Amino acid sequence: MDKKPLLLRSLLTLLVVVVFAAAMYPLAEKDYYDVFKDLLKDPKDKVALELIEDAKAKEKANPDIFQSQALLAAADEKGVNLAERVNGRDLYNNRDVISLIRKEAASSIRLGLDLAGGVEFYLDLIPDTNMKDETIRKSMEDDFNRYRDVAVETLRKRLEGQNIYEAEIAPAGDRSIVLRAPIVSKDEKVKLRDIIQMSAKLEFRLVEANIPAEQRSQYKGKDAKIPEGIEYLEYTEMEQGKPVIHSFLVKKQAEMDGSNITMARAHRDEMTGQLKIMLQFNSTGAKDFKRVTENSVGRQLAIVLDGNLYCAPTVNEPIAGGSASISGSFTEDEAKSIADALMSGSFPFNINVQAVFDTDPTLGRASVQNGIKVGAISLVLVAIFMIIYYRFSGLISVIALGLNVLLILGAMAAFDCTLTLPGIAGIVLTIGMAVDANVLIFERIREELATGKSLRNAVEAGYNRALSAVVDSNITTLITSFILMYVGTGAIKGFAMTLCIGILSTLFSAVFVTHLFYDALFRLFDLKKLTMMQIIKASNFDFIKLWRYCLCISAAIVLVTIGCFAVRGKGVLGIDFTGGSAITYKFDKRGDTSAMAKTLKAAGYDEPSLTYKTDIAAQEGNGEFLEIRLRGSKDSAEVTKIKVAQMLQKSYPECGITLEGSNIQQLDGLIGREFTKAAVTAIILALIGIGAYIVFRYEMSYAIAAVLALCHDVIAVLAVYLLCGRTIGLTTVAAFLTVIGYSINDTVVIFDRIRENSQLKKGLSLAENVNLSINQTLSRTLITSVSTFIVVFIMWCFGGPEISDFVFVMMWGIILGTYSSVFLSGPFVAWRAQRKAAKEKGC
Repeated sequence: MDKKPLLLRSLLTLLVVVVFAAAMYPLAEKDYYDVFKDLLKDPKDKVALELIEDAKAKEKANPDIFQSQALLAAADEKGVNLAERVNGRDLYNNRDVISLIRKEAASSIRLGLDLAGGVEFYLDLIPDTNMKDETIRKSMEDDFNRYRDVAVETLRKRLEGQNIYEAEIAPAGDRSIVLRAPIVSKDEKVKLRDIIQMSAKLEFRLVEANIPAEQRSQYKGKDAKIPEGIEYLEYTEMEQGKPVIHSFLVKKQAEMDGSNITMARAHRDEMTGQLKIMLQFNSTGAKDFKRVTENSVGRQLAIVLDGNLYCAPTVNEPIAGGSASISGSFTEDEAKSIADALMSGSFPFNINVQAVFDTDPTLGRASVQNGIKVGAISLVLVAIFMIIYYRFSGLISVIALGLNVLLILGAMAAFDCTLTLPGIAGIVLTIGMAVDANVLIFERIREELATGKSLRNAVEAGYNRALSAVVDSNITTLITSFILMYVGTGAIKGFAMTLCIGILSTLFSAVFVTHLFYDALFRLFDLKKLTMMQIIKASNFDFIKLWRYCLCISAAIVLVTIGCFAVRGKGVLGIDFTGGSAITYKFDKRGDTSAMAKTLKAAGYDEPSLTYKTDIAAQEGNGEFLEIRLRGSKDSAEVTKIKVAQMLQKSYPECGITLEGSNIQQLDGLIGREFTKAAVTAIILALIGIGAYIVFRYEMSYAIAAVLALCHDVIAVLAVYLLCGRTIGLTTVAAFLTVIGYSINDTVVIFDRIRENSQLKKGLSLAENVNLSINQTLSRTLITSVSTFIVVFIMWCFGGPEISDFVFVMMWGIILGTYSSVFLSGPFVAWRAQRKAAKEKGC
């Protein structure tokens, strides 16, 4: 042990911590009022300072209001134009200033719509009248919704290219889409609008003639005389530091389009420094491009994107490699956005931005603070438990857990991940699960000490023997993460990124860092003894004997789940799947949206969600609305709108909610056919990936047992969830994915011990080995489950309704995942071996 490079490992750990700590600065949002003061042209501006005091008074009167909302309301009430009082560019009204303050005050981690609000676009989909493919045009007329669903997923992919995974995109009305994204700064909103409106129709057309500068006027304006089938196009590029216009007559008929592109990326030419977009076609596209260039040698080929000419290079020889490039006067952001749009696919629509709104956080400030506070308390309790139970080793694990939190937040900031309140709950849960690796190592150290080894040798042997179980259990979850990240889309991909970060940071902190601590202590101090509590002594339960009874219980649970689906039907699906109604009202004064939601829910309205939003194109003070989203109503749309307004007017008269200018619109679900297909494919591939890895590390019967146990856990938790009258939404899907990751950990740890005992205790039958292995790991299983359950139970009791569904699933996932790992997985392996042996004997 003394030969290990302690200094090098210490420096590596320090470097990793410093890098990720720097990435997450500033972790917390800056105070909005301090940022506002820093932006003032005159730091002693009396009017501005009075506005801050007014805003603080509003905060005191309504704890659920955010600082940005309070400051905007105070300025609007007094008619103060903030744009005249602060430093900044392109500031025209108070909302522009608030947007600037949000950007300057933002933390290093992008916050989700629930925590920081964002922007909302109402988009009209207008079929492309110039579409040349009559089959697609006719199909789109007959089944518009299917093509709209494709457009939703195309938009989702474009946002993913900008590292925005937590957007909400849903069809609205007959031919519209509502898109919400966690974007707060004005420049990001403009960039996002441009990305949305980009049709990404790439065409390669032949140039008919170059037009000299003195003849351009002949081809512009209403009186231009241009031959049929030809159009005038031009582009500008920089030559020797000056803009030069190149103009052409170009055929309207494209020789080929960009439908067969497999790769598009921004690239800077090393020789000229010019930005280009590099393209790669599939085999069909490569053949088409070779044909086009063969027929166009000596001619110019215009590259046209969304009707704009970018360049017109001369074809010198046929190009057979299936690659091309687009050059032009791009910024880096523009080049990346165009490349992302080409990769995500083109629209058979023209997109018209009908309206743009700034949206407030969907959660109240008090709810957010409560969720964070409860999560922190949960972690403190786990830390106390670890220190009490494992004493000094527990203290080392708590330090490692603290580093784990730092690494997760730093990585999320570095990779531009979006943090939501359920995401915070997931991180807290990841930390709770990280305890598992430490418990596994400490229990192995305890076993080695019991054999009479010295402390130093016991620690070394404990880490060596626990390593395979720790690595195997985390790699199976990591496989799930990678597959979900690669195949999944939207929130599924965002969840997978967070999960992947959590696993890697857990492996580093729980294995590498804690081992480093022990090595340093042995090197610097004469450490001879470690004390640990041991509530759970050596056990000798016959789990094989109980297997058949547990199998009957599990079969009954499956039948109950099927019964729930049969009885409730589509009622099991939440608003994310089914869609609902979006009602907007004008108001005089903001109220407590959390209290309003409770009022509506008590009145029988399903899944009410309330937020304030502002039409950024409206005149000052006239563009604020209260939006209420409901899953469904037995009344007609108009009656629902009236009833909801009357209820809120009666319960919250001070808000001045009025029916004048109100509107109700039907929204389809956030989860469309394409999203569902991608999610289901990702989950199936994840299960196959887990099975394949377990076959590689163990054998086929183990893989079958693990996959069946995972399916059992999801079905069993779903049964409890549905019996409690809850509905399935995006947050629930993320929770079930977390259950899969948690449950496989327990199973793999038991499998690892079975494999080890099969080598050490060769006289045992497989059934005896399974029983012994489950009993040997029972202490670790229960301690891990209890410590994680503490976290989840406290969050369920006090975390509020916003994360209730997520933690409810996790709470039962821990219970039923532990049950399946202990009573089903291992015994199934033994039963399958006994059955195989009986068949061979019978032969």
